[in-house]
Amino acid sequence: MSNTQPPEIIEVDAHTESVGCDGGGGALGHPMVYYSFGTQDAVVCGYCGRRFVKRRAAAAPAPAAQPEQPAAADPEPEDSAAVAD
Repeated sequence: MSNTQPPEIIEVDAHTESVGCDGGGGALGHPMVYYSFGTQDAVVCGYCGRRFVKRRAAAAPAPAAQPEQPAAADPEPEDSAAVAD
């Protein structure tokens, strides 16, 4: 039987580009390492297995609704058949 706990999951802001991990626990941690998200939504520390996950954009507050603007009227087409003599 194993007493290991599942790796910690740490949520970060959706706009975060990189994270650093030292394993926590001070002297019982590991060397500080940095990970870049690139196009990924999550990265995993190669030392301790901590998982850094970007918060979903859906969890962010919705922008305030803008009042609907009336559509601009289409200009009258010019009569190209009328030719001056």
